[in-house]
Amino acid sequence: MLRSLPKAQDCRRLLRRASELELSDSAVQKLKWFLFCAEHYFNVSLTCRHFGISRSTFLRWAQRFNPESIDSLEEISRRPHRVRSSETSMQLLEQIANIRREFPEMGKIGVTEMLQSRHGVTASSATVGRIITRFGLFFGDTPSHKQKRSDTDLQDSDDSLPSNAAQSIDPDDPLTDSSGLVPLHGLSS
Repeated sequence: MLRSLPKAQDCRRLLRRASELELSDSAVQKLKWFLFCAEHYFNVSLTCRHFGISRSTFLRWAQRFNPESIDSLEEISRRPHRVRSSETSMQLLEQIANIRREFPEMGKIGVTEMLQSRHGVTASSATVGRIITRFGLFFGDTPSHKQKRSDTDLQDSDDSLPSNAAQSIDPDDPLTDSSGLVPLHGLSS
């Protein structure tokens, strides 16, 4: 495993060309590990103590390093190859948003019961609570709702509803329906 480490002069050459090769700071740091190790008779324990890293970290990167491919020093994404998509329908999102606009201080259990009675939709209160939190459906005038609205405004979330989802209710607005609710048209699943 350690035989695959480059010689000290190869490490120095790669370090001199680091900016030209557009290496990240972490890749340059790993080259410094290997250079130190090569200059100190490939003493892994000494290298790890000197840089304050674990032996397993050093050995993992030593095994991964390929001198012919400098990109082997760069971090590899740990993101899963497949990420689950939301199974919540846009219709359910609209219904929850409309109920929360009509009754801004109603909790997740009340919204769940109203979904069942009005629309015949069965959803768990946990699902409703996650939707309320994820999409920032806090329309009340209470201090906690104001805080939660400002917290969700500060977050850069891909889960945010389109801009018409957070509109305030205006009975004279031609976009509102007969119940005074703003439908969330334009949402696609």
